[in-house]
Amino acid sequence: GAAILNDKLETTLIETNNEMTSPIFHAEVNAIHEWSKIVPASERGPAAQSSIYLATHEPCCMCISSIVWSGFNKCYYFFPYELTSQQGIPHDISTMHELWGVNSYRKQNKYISTACLMDLIANLDDSVPEKRELLALQQELLDIYDKLSSKYHTDKVNNANNTLVLG
Repeated sequence: GAAILNDKLETTLIETNNEMTSPIFHAEVNAIHEWSKIVPASERGPAAQSSIYLATHEPCCMCISSIVWSGFNKCYYFFPYELTSQQGIPHDISTMHELWGVNSYRKQNKYISTACLMDLIANLDDSVPEKRELLALQQELLDIYDKLSSKYHTDKVNNANNTLVLG
């Protein structure tokens, strides 16, 4: 999934993966596509620059490029590539490695700053009162996602409209 928060941290848009409609409609690209329909063209640059882009998974090479090309300069994600691969989606790392000989994009660069929410939580000092609560919520989300991921992979295999080449 993906969400765009405005400069007041209010949700502007939430979208999900729609790869059965088009193989390029990962949640991140789908969100940008839908966001572009509701934000006037003349306002997109400033709106993107002042917004926060959220993604459930670390964006693949297509998605991070789309986020950058759309003008967003801050992106946070929950699942890093390593967990995504363990969840049965190794294509993000494989594609970058095969196309460019790298395992990841640079997380901090002149176009965008990205960070993994799990890493940010782990790096909180133990004296921060909210850390324990955030770790519990993180585990709850991991457990829920495991169930959703299993259903997604099962349904995808059995879906006659599945045209995905990489998965």
